[in-house]
Amino acid sequence: MCTAISDGHLFGRTLDLEYSYNEKIVILPRNYGFTISGQNIRYHPAMIGVAHIANGYPLYYDAINEHGLGVAGLNFPGNAVYTEPKPDKHNVPSFELIPWLLSKCDSTDSAEKLLCDTVITNTSFSPDLPPTPLHWIIADKNRAITVEQTKDGLNIFDNTPGVMTNSPVFPYHLLRVADYMSLDSAVRENTLCQKLKLEAYSRGMSAMGLPGDYSSSSRFVRAVFAKFHTTQAEDWVNRFFHVMDTVSVPKGCVKTDSGKDVYTVYTSCADLESLVYYFKTYDNPTVRGVRLTEALANAGEIISFPMNSDDTTAKKKYSN
Repeated sequence: MCTAISDGHLFGRTLDLEYSYNEKIVILPRNYGFTISGQNIRYHPAMIGVAHIANGYPLYYDAINEHGLGVAGLNFPGNAVYTEPKPDKHNVPSFELIPWLLSKCDSTDSAEKLLCDTVITNTSFSPDLPPTPLHWIIADKNRAITVEQTKDGLNIFDNTPGVMTNSPVFPYHLLRVADYMSLDSAVRENTLCQKLKLEAYSRGMSAMGLPGDYSSSSRFVRAVFAKFHTTQAEDWVNRFFHVMDTVSVPKGCVKTDSGKDVYTVYTSCADLESLVYYFKTYDNPTVRGVRLTEALANAGEIISFPMNSDDTTAKKKYSN
């Protein structure tokens, strides 16, 4: 369970799981080399996002690069189909797709062009970490796309609403959202029967029928409604987090088959212009942020910050 939103120069997501992998804010500096599919990438745009670091490698959940391009991977069970490597294609394992795109591309258009000649392979990171079924939202401040590799191959969809959740496939969500096209935030008028003197007995009745459950399709509709009806504000980041709050999951409201609580582990909002990665966690709802400064972008090592801590040691080291 997850929800992602692209809204102009802001890009973020919720991570909804029944556990945490001790995720951290992770910066991959320009000069830090890493290997993808046997190719050594020595120089690349700096990137910042949330990742689990395994054996020194950042397994990114979502991230942005210094050009203002963002990528997030969301759970896509029952639909994601990865393949064996194919000749004359860019063969990229699912766990490497985010850093690979952010190291190669500076816009959504360039990412789409690169993906047209790409297959996502079924390579495991390790025996303990097999491929996770994912699909991806890619966005800059001008455009968003959704990328899904299914049994039909790799598909790229224009994501006009700038919203993505989980399975089913993206076209299903676009079709279902039409069921709610009459919802509004304005005061509803009586169009049922003019002979009856009908009056609204409560505010908000024009949104009656807006789904309130936590299924992927309902979260998609709710996120679209909130994004396009929330009043514009001077504090865009604050507004973005309020929109994301409409799809966040409290502990106890959703359970796994084994009875564990699914909850919103963290919520992010990356500013694609100022390159500040804002976030809050379930246990600490205070919105905090880390800016991708020149010092961080030029560091010679991977830099990470705990998400549930106010530790500023590394921040002070790279604050200039």
